[in-house]
Amino acid sequence: MHGNIYNAILQEMENDYIIHQTMKIFAEIATKLISHSFKFSKGGEAIRIVSQALERLEKKYGSLSRERIVDYCVSAAYSFKDRGERWKINQVFGPKSVEKFGTDRRVKYYEDRWLASAEITRSHLLSYLADKSKHPHQQYVYMPMEEPTKKRMLNSQAGYIICQSSTLGWSPESESCSRCKFVSKCKIETQKRFPEIYRLRLEHGIKDCE
Repeated sequence: MHGNIYNAILQEMENDYIIHQTMKIFAEIATKLISHSFKFSKGGEAIRIVSQALERLEKKYGSLSRERIVDYCVSAAYSFKDRGERWKINQVFGPKSVEKFGTDRRVKYYEDRWLASAEITRSHLLSYLADKSKHPHQQYVYMPMEEPTKKRMLNSQAGYIICQSSTLGWSPESESCSRCKFVSKCKIETQKRFPEIYRLRLEHGIKDCE
């Protein structure tokens, strides 16, 4: 029970981080290329709208990578580039924008030229979601206090169930993970439950548990 509550709290923290970083990505594009006065409204409405858009994207593609988030922000902003201030956030991040996203791959060339006019690149925008020093989950790349739980009944089905319910799953720096026969299955579950933590572990982990 405690493990499930712990995981739920971390998942909520992760979602909040991704939402706020998505808003920063779009805000940079909008202020430099659409309207210098653009700001997200204060309060929870803008957060809710962006959150729902990310949920729709994940449902549409089955996963939500940081590259896809950046591509969506660029695509959505580009669609409204000639409207000045005559648009609303619920249009940019609305169902129709998500539905339209990815339907014309040829436009990416023009999007990149548009970004370049303000000296913006997709790799720069990706940095909002990959800044190791500012990421709130960096301390979760490896959690030594989870090792006793991971070692408990290691390589048994019961042990795997205990580990899944009480830890953050696979870590490349975990000795127990490197010895576990369920590592491939656990990686898949870790990616599903904690995609941002999983990404950090892939990028910044030391050991290879394959």
